[in-house]
Amino acid sequence: MQFFEIIKSSILHSIQSLKFVETYIGEVVEEQPIKIKIDDKIFITEDEIIRTSKFPDLIERGTKLLIISETGGQKFFLIDTILEI
Repeated sequence: MQFFEIIKSSILHSIQSLKFVETYIGEVVEEQPIKIKIDDKIFITEDEIIRTSKFPDLIERGTKLLIISETGGQKFFLIDTILEI
């Protein structure tokens, strides 16, 4: 019985450590072609973006965006703009 508890614990730990999506706040640093800065070292470009109906066209430089990454971080969904108060 102890063996099964170890396996069960290991499986539960593995499932809990998975990240299916991650959220980011990015800023548009170039408009055409679009380039979005996630942090000092990470930028995403047009090839990595999946646009929603909210962002069919040009997004202005300086716009801050809420972004969700696909599992594995290969594609990024532009969700909404972030309003600064």
